Amino acid sequence: MKKKLYFVVEKELDSTNKSLTGNNTIDVYEIIDNEPKKFASIDSVNSESSVDAIQDYLDDNGYGDEAFLIKQL
Repeated sequence: MKKKLYFVVEKELDSTNKSLTGNNTIDVYEIIDNEPKKFASIDSVNSESSVDAIQDYLDDNGYGDEAFLIKQL
């Protein structure tokens, strides 16, 4: 059975708070005992898919052999 991960993307604004910088923070959560728990926080850029960034994180941190269902909130 695939482990479920959920993510939200926060886009970074420049100092004027009117334009995007192209940098993102992806917060990844898992649900444990019906409560969201932060699994990871990943810095990425707009040119990279959020799911790809999460999969790269998983592969680089020893989770590459596990099956995950990744959904955006």
